[in-house]
Amino acid sequence: MPTVVAAIMWWTRAFIVRPAVTFMWWNLFLAWLPWVISTFCTQAPRRRVTLMLLTVPWLLLLPNAPYLLTDLVHLRERHGVSLEFDVLLFASFALAGCALGWVSLRQMHHAWEGQFGKAVAHGFDLVAIALTGFGVYLGRFLRLNSWDVLTAPGALAKCIVDAATQPDALLFSLGVAAFFAAGYSLVFHARPERAVSEDE
Repeated sequence: MPTVVAAIMWWTRAFIVRPAVTFMWWNLFLAWLPWVISTFCTQAPRRRVTLMLLTVPWLLLLPNAPYLLTDLVHLRERHGVSLEFDVLLFASFALAGCALGWVSLRQMHHAWEGQFGKAVAHGFDLVAIALTGFGVYLGRFLRLNSWDVLTAPGALAKCIVDAATQPDALLFSLGVAAFFAAGYSLVFHARPERAVSEDE
């Protein structure tokens, strides 16, 4: 549903003025990839080694989901459309990306819990969330991509080491991770309010 809302918002904007901010579609496409992998992992029982191998590309791609939050930096007054409408447009894409990330993480949680137990699965969640926050920093500020691990591993490793020693980088990564974790907890761990009986 969030992706449908984002698509409607984008096409409405395109009808009002003209097709623009097309980069948002590419970023949303990348946000779908970890969901595809996690869905595959939960479709049928997998061997542990298979799950662990699939987890590697999944971890590399997961930051693309909440990365859409940072597209808000592109907000500015544009001719023919109100800034308020663009706020809703960018927010709808950010919500779609985060929703895909939350669902994907939940699916991987279940896959890992089935193979390694509940405690390991919760630890896996924490690691994935922390790496996601750091990955968003690498993408937004250092302009690195998930596939750089294959195309430029040396440069990627150097950037990671350098960023890991920068307080601003760690603070931003922590903020993104906290936001992603809060949304994940809200969506999947919130408890419904206890129904109030007529006698109370």
